[in-house]
Amino acid sequence: MLKRLIYGILTVLLLYLVVILLFVGNYKDKLWLHRCNSIEKFVEQRSDYPNIEIDLVLREDGHFDVTHDVPVTFGLPLDSFFAHPENSGKMWLDIKNITDTNSRVALYELNRLTLLYGVSKERLIVESSNWQQLSLFTDAGYYTSYYFPVGDPSKLSLSERNSAIEELQRVASEGNFRAVSFPSWWYESVSKAIPSTNHDLLTWRHRSTQYEFLLAGGFKMLNDERLKVILIKSKGAFHR
Repeated sequence: MLKRLIYGILTVLLLYLVVILLFVGNYKDKLWLHRCNSIEKFVEQRSDYPNIEIDLVLREDGHFDVTHDVPVTFGLPLDSFFAHPENSGKMWLDIKNITDTNSRVALYELNRLTLLYGVSKERLIVESSNWQQLSLFTDAGYYTSYYFPVGDPSKLSLSERNSAIEELQRVASEGNFRAVSFPSWWYESVSKAIPSTNHDLLTWRHRSTQYEFLLAGGFKMLNDERLKVILIKSKGAFHR
């Protein structure tokens, strides 16, 4: 029994080593850093994750505040990332509070910042759960993604899961955005529900490190050409 236990432990350690040597770090174009909401975190992890996701709240004065939660501010404007001399990668902008009344202000501010700092629109993903207003950004030349705002499907009934997918199909048929973003729990369902000719797919495994993602069988997602970005957890010393 003891020999089997030791053999099992050694096998797991060897598997980890193989993953580290062969695969970790080889998917920088597809595995992006989740919740990179401080310049310190960006600097700390930029060599491993040149492409990042940033959470934004549009404040009443019209500026983008880098924060995950609307009531919380760290006084960090989006300008800090756009102006940073070492930030040449792509950025997924998760705008938390786009509404029918502030969407044009948000578009104006994003246009202003891209022009001011020379940031190409091709470097940006603009994400919102307000699918109607995403058309403004799509028409302005941004790559847009609709955030599919549904939780863990294992906690929903079959009827609730089917209703969620049907609503997603209805929304996608409007043509207001270029991609659909969703937690990886929904990968199989969304892939089947949305025609591949219409929308790209974006997802996140924000509770998994890159090692955990690969060991859990993430290669199917990595090899899916339609799935453009997978956000990965790597908190480091400056996560917030």
